[in-house]
Amino acid sequence: MQRRFYDCHTHLFPTDRMDGLMRWVHRAVLHFDVPIDITAEQAVTDLLDAGAVGLANLLFPLSPDEAPGLHAWGRQLADRFPEVVPFGGVHVDDQNPLGVVQEAVEVYHMAGLKFHPMVQGFYPWHPRLAAVLSYLNSRGLPMYVHTGYDKWYGFEYDRVGLEEMLDRYPELPVVLSHVGFPDLEWGFALADRFPQVWLDLTNLPGSFDWSNSPSELVNMFQTGVGLFSDRVLLGTDYPAGIGTLDEIFTQLESIGLDDGLVEHVLMTSPERFFTRFGNRG
Repeated sequence: MQRRFYDCHTHLFPTDRMDGLMRWVHRAVLHFDVPIDITAEQAVTDLLDAGAVGLANLLFPLSPDEAPGLHAWGRQLADRFPEVVPFGGVHVDDQNPLGVVQEAVEVYHMAGLKFHPMVQGFYPWHPRLAAVLSYLNSRGLPMYVHTGYDKWYGFEYDRVGLEEMLDRYPELPVVLSHVGFPDLEWGFALADRFPQVWLDLTNLPGSFDWSNSPSELVNMFQTGVGLFSDRVLLGTDYPAGIGTLDEIFTQLESIGLDDGLVEHVLMTSPERFFTRFGNRG
């Protein structure tokens, strides 16, 4: 029987951004078998063929004034492929960040926002974005924010700023992408302290061998997934994840979760997330 799953973390971009992303991945990873010239449409087809029933597409701008074009493109992709749920973004140097986000949500029907502080060069809790966070908080719209892989990026993450944001905006659902890897203890502790936190497990099963204590991290992963099973999400990062789709699911199977918990991670918990936040087409 074919696997069925919700993919809660993909990056499907217009051609120029996709080309740049894939060139970067192929430089960074040896023997990467996802084609360097893959298109967003082909990536969606690959995911649907693999059994995906819903995809969160995380769009975020790298420069001011880029976001509206990304949102228009993302909306068109979602209209062609109804399984795709687009999440938008904003740049700290946009002339009117709140206006960009209002248009994203109210015109292009983005389900929420995605921030990647390492790549974008700013945090969502920057003072210029305070009105954006208040808007999301007032509407209960989710925000994905990248956490983890600090050493790999050569980045010192502002953990205090993230925790202060969670305190300040209790109605803002925040998805912790990668759960602060390798500091899973911190990521799971945030889920314990803040009920609005969702845990995005993307790339973790394929990353444990990169650490100095893989078995300890695997045990922590198993425990945390069990404790917060109703707020765990899994994505592939496709087409720029840790390998092909087959390799990514093999990595998950190698972690030793029981079949019921795997089903919960792939379907039950993310279905709640998609049902709550994804019906904005």
